[in-house]
Amino acid sequence: MKISLPPRCNPAIPEGRSGSAGRALPVSFIAAALVPVLMAPWMAASAEHSANPKIAHSLFFFILFGVGIISLSVSLIVALTLWSHRQDQIQCMMRFCIRYLVESKNESEKIEAVTALGQAKDPAALLILLDVVDNEKAGEELRDAADAALHEMSRKYPQFTSVIDALLAAVEEKSPQKVIDLLVANFEHRKKKYVQSAYLIGREYMRMEQYAEALAWLQKARMRNRKTHVYFHQISRLISTCNQQLLNEGDVLFRVGEYAAALERYALASHELKPADKEHHALHLRLACTYCKLAQYEAAYRETLLALQEHHKTEPSLSLSKLLHQMRSEVGATAEARARRDKLATEIADQAENTMAGII
Repeated sequence: MKISLPPRCNPAIPEGRSGSAGRALPVSFIAAALVPVLMAPWMAASAEHSANPKIAHSLFFFILFGVGIISLSVSLIVALTLWSHRQDQIQCMMRFCIRYLVESKNESEKIEAVTALGQAKDPAALLILLDVVDNEKAGEELRDAADAALHEMSRKYPQFTSVIDALLAAVEEKSPQKVIDLLVANFEHRKKKYVQSAYLIGREYMRMEQYAEALAWLQKARMRNRKTHVYFHQISRLISTCNQQLLNEGDVLFRVGEYAAALERYALASHELKPADKEHHALHLRLACTYCKLAQYEAAYRETLLALQEHHKTEPSLSLSKLLHQMRSEVGATAEARARRDKLATEIADQAENTMAGII
């Protein structure tokens, strides 16, 4: 089945135009450029027959200058309009092809889509094709088609040749760090930032099981995707996977006594989880217990209040909250007050340990 781009994506016909109307802009460009040429003989003749040649020549100069400015302005507007139409067509074509890549169940349609992307002289299309080549879940035939499309792009557009060759070599070597370095060097220092590069960098970090770094890049991809809608649900799915992995890492670190590192993982996950997921994972109680082990009692107390407010394991949250409230009340400087605080600190640490044992 041959993919047919919708009319608004046809590179030959800008949206809202057809036939000769689609070629109106270049004609207006030529007309604007010819105006000064056509007016010059008339203005010269006017100058020759003028009673005051100096005034006539000055008038001729200013009229010619004004007409030139107007012509230049019209030409710039026409050029910018044509460029804008072209950018709209490229973006529309890419969205259309991406939809086929994501939604179509027909492998031949997907292959047609990547072949079409190979004709686009655009870094965004290059990155989408790299996404397919580097996607282990994609079919072999589709990945081969994307590889061929990248080589075709490399042949037609020499400015992409070196980066395409280097990226394909890194993918072939199964070297996520090389892919990341190449993407950062070639696409993240540009004035224009691409959704695809941040998405791919995030996915490569996930392959290296560096989920904190992956999450940071996927958050960038999500922000960029709001302006240039490229991906549908892929970014949110990877973010969900990162959150779960960060929770798992936090649990492992808590068990071995690396409480500061565990807190970092829990905090990163907490920014992304929805309220229902926070309740499911008892995230506020996890944070409270970790703060307790770090003797950060004010922060722990705030988290227990949030846990109670959002019904995260109410009974253990309430028990821990009571102990923390007592600790907040012990403000004396006497030896007896210090002894009570030490005893409470031990009770709080034990309570946090037992609570976490029931969660993880």
